[in-house]
Amino acid sequence: MLIRFTKEDQRALIDVVMGRRPPTLLITGGRVLNVYTGRLEQKEIAISGKRIAYVGDLKESGLLLNKEVPTLDVSGAVLVPGYIEPHAHPAQIYNPFTLAEKALTLGTTTFVHDNMAFFVGWEDQAIFEIWDALEQLPVKHFWWARLDSQTFSGEQAELFSDERVKRFLSHPKVVQAGELTDWLPLLSGEEQMTEWIYFTKQLGKRVEGHAPGASFRTLGRLAAAGVTADHEAISGEEVWNRLELGYMTTLRHSSIRPDLPKLLGDLLQRENVPWHRLMMTTDGATPLYFQQGFQDYMIRTAIEVGCDPVHAYQMVTLNPAVYYQMDDQIGGIAPGRLADINVLESLTNPRPKMVIANGEIIAKEGKLVLPAQPAEWVSPREKWGGNFHLQEKDFALPDLINGRAPTIQLVNAVITKLVEEPVRLENDWVKWDEKDDRLLVYLIDRKGKWITSSFLRGFAKGIDGLVSSYNASQDLLVIGRDRAAMVQAANHVLEQDGGITWVQGGKVIFHLPLPLFGHMSTYSIDRLLEELSFFDRKLRLFGYQFSDPIYTFLFLSSTHLPQVRLTSKGLMKVKKREICSPAKERF
Repeated sequence: MLIRFTKEDQRALIDVVMGRRPPTLLITGGRVLNVYTGRLEQKEIAISGKRIAYVGDLKESGLLLNKEVPTLDVSGAVLVPGYIEPHAHPAQIYNPFTLAEKALTLGTTTFVHDNMAFFVGWEDQAIFEIWDALEQLPVKHFWWARLDSQTFSGEQAELFSDERVKRFLSHPKVVQAGELTDWLPLLSGEEQMTEWIYFTKQLGKRVEGHAPGASFRTLGRLAAAGVTADHEAISGEEVWNRLELGYMTTLRHSSIRPDLPKLLGDLLQRENVPWHRLMMTTDGATPLYFQQGFQDYMIRTAIEVGCDPVHAYQMVTLNPAVYYQMDDQIGGIAPGRLADINVLESLTNPRPKMVIANGEIIAKEGKLVLPAQPAEWVSPREKWGGNFHLQEKDFALPDLINGRAPTIQLVNAVITKLVEEPVRLENDWVKWDEKDDRLLVYLIDRKGKWITSSFLRGFAKGIDGLVSSYNASQDLLVIGRDRAAMVQAANHVLEQDGGITWVQGGKVIFHLPLPLFGHMSTYSIDRLLEELSFFDRKLRLFGYQFSDPIYTFLFLSSTHLPQVRLTSKGLMKVKKREICSPAKERF
């Protein structure tokens, strides 16, 4: 159902194992990690097309072998299954094609993706065409279907209609519902959410939760309501709570939550850890994360902390395959499985020297063997930006009460709190103190209909105008203190139909085009790493001190995290959905 397997594939596989036709590839000389038994053993592998036909001693195989059969000698190497990323966000500036191309060179051969970035801006048929196009790559792509949005807007009813959500849940490439960031309606018995969870379970699919800081009692209630997994634990105790309640629990090591050393350190102090119930995820690694690697970096980190290497590999191979009910297809090196194999120098060095996917050598020494094919992108459901230009008068100051203004205080890269601070004015504008690290921040409707404003503290100092169409609401995020620079940067992004633009001293000092609905680049991840490394270094010179500015952009308009966020209705206190400073209409 999920992975194509034709009758011709089946006949060929049976003919190979019965010695009626030769294999298409032999792999000899290596030691194979058997993720089912945990053993590392000297084995040969025979492949039929995309699948593994035989693992063992060729002398005892009964295979039809002749000099014409291609043979790959990997003497001295260790062979492990292709890595599975069980919780991916495929539109973190990059797009799913460029993500797959880069991750493949690092050993990841299967993804389970979030559909949100496409769900909010693309027609359903266009999304499904993208999914079909991804099948042309040797990487396997599966999806989860969102049941709720991480932003607050007036379009939710249309976007999350019952018919549309069920259409996605029913798609054969969708393996779960979630991640469920707004789970209170489920626990309160809200009819629509309850129906969607029931519908998902009737389809035999998983439900992933998103419950940071939830108590044992709340986690138990969510499990009873149908949630089967969660990736939000930030301590060993929180991991254990989820395991006790029957959750498949995913350990995170991401750009903003590099939690793996702590989580594994805590678990390694316990006895009888159920390693088969654990997975690992990079949880939406941004391009800057790839300076260290991808899942290979995560496996290496786990081993360095003291995790048994076998468990480390199982958490990104067999365990996610079992959880998503695909272990008869992927996740191990065994007969009948797809031939996704990473060739390593040793078990303690998870970055592959060679990557085999679907039975073919795809990458060597971190480079694709064949040049990547450009993706045929289809149109989103609508154009990202409207046909309008901003003017200085649009950038009014937030409403002051007794000389004080609402201010978003960054606690870290993504968590905020609301404070009210005095503002000194001069000529109807802020009289900035040289040491003041406050900036103004605006969220502007991508069609130009409304503007929400606030002050922002803790991001950086002295920025004239910095604008990003990359953010959770996919509107226009503007940060700065100079009206002319903010206008220049914002209009530049609008004219380019999306991007990140920084204007300083009247000049554009950085611009990254994001032509795919203002959210994604067509650049390779290597190119993005180069561009964003420059941006990150420049921003830190202005005082940015947190882990990842790309995530700060993303979450300033994301209403599933505390405490205060920019929305289409105004500056919102998230917990009570209370608007403390309303948006202003522009037209």
